[in-house]
Amino acid sequence: MAMKRVLACLLAAALVAAGGVGASMLAPREAGAALVKVKTCGGGTIELNAYEKRVLEFHNRARNKHGLKTLCVNVALTKAARAHSQEMLDKDYASHNSFSGETVGGRLKRFGYTSSGCSYYLIGENIAWGCGSRGAPDYIFKWWMNSKYHRSNILNKNSER
Repeated sequence: MAMKRVLACLLAAALVAAGGVGASMLAPREAGAALVKVKTCGGGTIELNAYEKRVLEFHNRARNKHGLKTLCVNVALTKAARAHSQEMLDKDYASHNSFSGETVGGRLKRFGYTSSGCSYYLIGENIAWGCGSRGAPDYIFKWWMNSKYHRSNILNKNSER
């Protein structure tokens, strides 16, 4: 039964910290689904699926609308978000902590994220899941923006460092 949900649903995780974003949008694999290369915070490139790219675009559009600097893609944050999303799908749960209880800060350290002098308390993580149209990036981002806590993560001016 859980496998059917995995195949029919999408899980989103977005981590925002120190001017970077890591986004994961895991969804059923579509034949020939294209990956898009985008620039990373470090000047390299990373491949994002179409959903991940939309989440990045939504974040930056919302931040621009509120006079905030745009975010770049942080490789370590993206790896951490993707791994956590996959674990939540595989183990059929939703939580900011891992299935074993590892915290967001612990996960970020494990994936090599360094805070560049800022506190791990300045990191925001938004997670969501949905099926069908409620699993689309547009729907999830709108839901995040209508949630006081999630919205504050997205529009945190301290993420501009």
